[in-house]
Amino acid sequence: MDISRRHLLNATGAAAGTLAIAPQPARAAPAISALGRDATHDGVRPNSPDDQTRALQAAINKAADARVPLALPPGVYRTGRLRLPNGAQLVGVRGATVLKFTGGPSLLTGEGTDRVTLAGLTLDGGGIPLAPRRGLVHLSSGLDLRIQDCEIAASGGYGIWLEAMAGEISSNTLRDIAGTALTSFDARGLLVAQNVIRDADDNGIEILRNTIGDDGSLVVNNRIENIKAGPGGSGQHGNAINAFRAGNVIVSGNRIRNCDYSGVRGNSASNIQITGNSISEVREVARYSELSFEGAVIAGNTVDGCARGISVC
Repeated sequence: MDISRRHLLNATGAAAGTLAIAPQPARAAPAISALGRDATHDGVRPNSPDDQTRALQAAINKAADARVPLALPPGVYRTGRLRLPNGAQLVGVRGATVLKFTGGPSLLTGEGTDRVTLAGLTLDGGGIPLAPRRGLVHLSSGLDLRIQDCEIAASGGYGIWLEAMAGEISSNTLRDIAGTALTSFDARGLLVAQNVIRDADDNGIEILRNTIGDDGSLVVNNRIENIKAGPGGSGQHGNAINAFRAGNVIVSGNRIRNCDYSGVRGNSASNIQITGNSISEVREVARYSELSFEGAVIAGNTVDGCARGISVC
């Protein structure tokens, strides 16, 4: 009986001692949400009237260093130019996360950067004029680019400008663009698919090269309408899709309407394929392949209400 009571007292004392130990301070939860690192943990403030450029840039750099996406909660973020390092991933809530441009060369820039992702963002250029040959998104010399489910609006220059880039531009809306909605120079493997492009004042999509050569970009299943030849000219502007010096480009399954010049224009673009597109209300030639090229496949397109259906010269 005494032994049992002694064991019971020892056990009770041990339990009491355990309960008497002061609890350890709770550790702060990591600043990682289901989407990625929460930008507000780095001092970024949505809907603030203050410029957020410095805080956003620091948050972008930290997330890229940690190899995680930077999650931007719903709200408006006023910002100037932001530089995208290798591995930068900016993820927002589609239709609710807005980067409002306050001025600078471009809103988002990157040079020699790989694995950049932009998703679920609204990029509002506010109509602020950009320098010639500048895009609201301006990227060069990178691989594995992804721009998806974004809206790019009211750019005072080009919408997206790419040089020597590889990757995918898909399921975006580009509207109210003072220049061309999407321009690619010297692509290294580019897919442009399922985008909506409206109200551009130059061209819808340009696939260009500095010298004649293989390009191989795929421009498929986009909806493009209301393209104006704002700079004038004799056909280099006002086209829904324009391939210049770019060989082996495939333009297929696009819905094109209301352009000042051509629906699809291939200039010195060898082995271009223009197939299965629906083109209407084009005030010059619906499908055009011209100048220094070898080989073109133009088949299975529908044309309605255009000045001319096809020209190969």
